[in-house]
Amino acid sequence: FNILTMDSFTELSDKDQQYQQIHRQLDKLSKSGSPTQYLTFFQKFHEADIAEAIETYSAEKTHQFFSKVKPEIAAEILEEMTVEQQTDLILSLKTDLAADLINEMEPDDAADLLEELDQTTTEAIFEALPNESAKDLRSLLSYSENSAGAIMTTEFLALPENLTVSEALKQIKKMNPPDSEVSFFVYIVNKQHTLKGFTTLRNLIMAKSSETIRSIRNNFPITTHYSTDQEDVAALFQKYDLVTLPVLNDKKQLIGLITVDDIVDVVVEEATEDILKLTGTSDSSESLINGPITFSVLSRTPWLILAIIGGIISASIITQFSTLYQNFHHSNATATSLPIILSFIPLIMAIGGNVGNQSATIIVRGISTQSIKNRKELWSILRECFIGCWLGLIISSVVFISIYFIGKQGFWVSASVSLALICNILVASSIGAALPLLCKRLKIDPAVASAPFISSSLDIIGQLIYFSISLYIFSRILG
Repeated sequence: FNILTMDSFTELSDKDQQYQQIHRQLDKLSKSGSPTQYLTFFQKFHEADIAEAIETYSAEKTHQFFSKVKPEIAAEILEEMTVEQQTDLILSLKTDLAADLINEMEPDDAADLLEELDQTTTEAIFEALPNESAKDLRSLLSYSENSAGAIMTTEFLALPENLTVSEALKQIKKMNPPDSEVSFFVYIVNKQHTLKGFTTLRNLIMAKSSETIRSIRNNFPITTHYSTDQEDVAALFQKYDLVTLPVLNDKKQLIGLITVDDIVDVVVEEATEDILKLTGTSDSSESLINGPITFSVLSRTPWLILAIIGGIISASIITQFSTLYQNFHHSNATATSLPIILSFIPLIMAIGGNVGNQSATIIVRGISTQSIKNRKELWSILRECFIGCWLGLIISSVVFISIYFIGKQGFWVSASVSLALICNILVASSIGAALPLLCKRLKIDPAVASAPFISSSLDIIGQLIYFSISLYIFSRILG
């Protein structure tokens, strides 16, 4: 433990030192930095670390920095900043400089940024952009949010299928491919720009110069349609261990490329969204953490109101039960006091809510990773019910022994609590498993089967089960 702690502390100290070093050098450069000094600085530190350091700068200081740096270098730093910081910066710059920065960004990142700007600013930037860049960005913005088209880049290497290896290498040099993973894969297309296969730069370099690229291509590339949901795209990357994925239109023409770094962002985004929804909050984690307090309050209030409604219903159930119980309290058989009966309500509610949320989380995760296919949905529900039965037997046995032998309560009190737990756990596991799958069938995000909703529902159901069993035992069996 001490070793791990020291290693973590050392790593943290190293990062802090680097962070301070970047700050010091940035301060020096901002005062009297030459182009050569700026270039040396960018070669020494990663753009992500530089972007992180700039986050603490004032708007004026950030504006000053980006005004001095060449657009092709500044764009790499801009891409590493949060969307909120990007929009604030672009709005503070002159239109021509903003257009230069956006033109140097990766097309998919530039499209994401433009989508956050107001219509007037966006149109002004489009007017300042080169026609080809403006056309590509408008095309990217036309695709549905969270689709393959929305996260793809239009930068990729595509060559005619009739070239020789020697001709292909010459053409690639002329194309001046970007310094990224998109340049490693070479896609082979016909005259109609229909994708016919792919190869790699390694294969081209290793092949004989007289060979045709058609002879060394892979004829069965993994592809996706531009309308495919980004979660399904992420599943393709996971299944086939992809680095890039070509995107096709309805005519099977190559229109873009999705890279693995974009999929990492998608996975984090989708996982964060599911976690937030499962806890009954919105899907905007950045706004919840750094946004206005009013936004956080308003986004979390609806589910809490649902919990209040559930609590009021639960309270009315307890009131009705208390009235009914008093009717049987006069007999000797029902001498067990009402407070003892009611004292086990938190246990019943807590166990049911936890089991239900466990089942829901497992199913939502299974849907997200596509571990649960349509043909397995019923099997998944039955499996959770079977698990619920075993959990119910184990937990109810522990509770019975605890109440009867340790708590010194009567046999029928212990039995009513244990029996209610078995039924409640079985119902909770069934609802927790079935609700996300039902949402999926109704084309609703399964994550909306969130913890507050399940907990409130199971609190009410758990009390009804417990009170029904208790009343039956004390009125019929002992009455």
